[in-house]
Amino acid sequence: MKTKYIPVVLWGFCILLATNNYNFQALLFAQEIDFHIRLLPDFSDLFITSDIQLDSKTYVFQKIGHALSFGILFLLLAKTIGSNAKAIVFCSLFAYFTEFLQLFFLRSGRISDVLIDIGGIYLAYRLSGYVESQGGLSAVFGKIADSFIDDKSR
Repeated sequence: MKTKYIPVVLWGFCILLATNNYNFQALLFAQEIDFHIRLLPDFSDLFITSDIQLDSKTYVFQKIGHALSFGILFLLLAKTIGSNAKAIVFCSLFAYFTEFLQLFFLRSGRISDVLIDIGGIYLAYRLSGYVESQGGLSAVFGKIADSFIDDKSR
């Protein structure tokens, strides 16, 4: 394997670890890794929407984590392979794969989570396009810093 793929593979592994660990909060707060296997999952669970809890801070935090995780994966992969289109396709397929795989680990794989993951991929794609159009990160951060400078001091 070429060394340029190592960050992508490691980040993908982190996503798999987080999404398939039996108890996300135990992983997050106590660094406990625990897997429970179910050999015959109910694939209709992918289509459940009744467990969406937008009023729960934990739920919203997890969904923001989904979007950020896959956005970062997109940025790493797009930079590594040099193709935004291929990175979008691979990351989207990986998002579906992780949700499908969760069904085998007593987790709640959901198509709604795939859509959130793809939303994160899309936001990262748009953000990277904006940064590139502005001349790179240095230029963007320079513009942000300039916006904090008082107009009277110029």
